[in-house]
Amino acid sequence: MKKIKVMRILKWFFVLTMVLCICSGFAVAGKGYSMYRNALDQMSLADKVESIQNKEHYTAFEELPEVYVNAVVSVEDHRFYRHSGIDLIAIGRA
Repeated sequence: MKKIKVMRILKWFFVLTMVLCICSGFAVAGKGYSMYRNALDQMSLADKVESIQNKEHYTAFEELPEVYVNAVVSVEDHRFYRHSGIDLIAIGRA
């Protein structure tokens, strides 16, 4: 009987923890989206891209040497070509 009570308490603790984590995730995502919208209100994405491209030392991706691109990819994300844009292992590690 005592064991069942402990299991129920642990179950509710686990459920409460998961709900808290999910709510926290939504709160962080909402804050991030709010920051994104505020940044877009100040300057549109197209205007920001244009301002970066107009800088004196801007280099288009097509102009970069392939060895440079491969070096950056290998250092930053060595599984880059094996995942579909979202690296769940890296997210879990973070």
